[in-house]
Amino acid sequence: MTGQATITTLTTEECWEVLADRPVGRLATAAGGDPEIFPVSFGVADGHVYFVTKPGSKLVELVVNSRVAFEADEWTEQAAVSVVVKGTAEMLETDADLAQAEAIGIIPFVDDGKNVWVRITPSEVTGRRLTR
Repeated sequence: MTGQATITTLTTEECWEVLADRPVGRLATAAGGDPEIFPVSFGVADGHVYFVTKPGSKLVELVVNSRVAFEADEWTEQAAVSVVVKGTAEMLETDADLAQAEAIGIIPFVDDGKNVWVRITPSEVTGRRLTR
């Protein structure tokens, strides 16, 4: 017998707790009219999402349109949780910004020294939990 799912809206604080507990999320961009989704290693600090990437299509899209969405989630047999961050992404260039990002401890999938750090400044953070 299948029970009815319960949907709970997460508070902003709960959303940040979920984000802080996940190592990988998905960056959604839209440049040239075509949406794209990229998995990225990420971390959070001071109300921002940080991720590290390589030069390529993600960065090109961020230059064209810095408005992004970012999602992190988790699924188990009993529950699912999803948090979406909408905001503006910027590549980090100053020593202070880079030091702050590196201090988060994000571990890139490929660490060849060609990393580019990006910070998302949120305009909206929402989340929900579904339980069975």
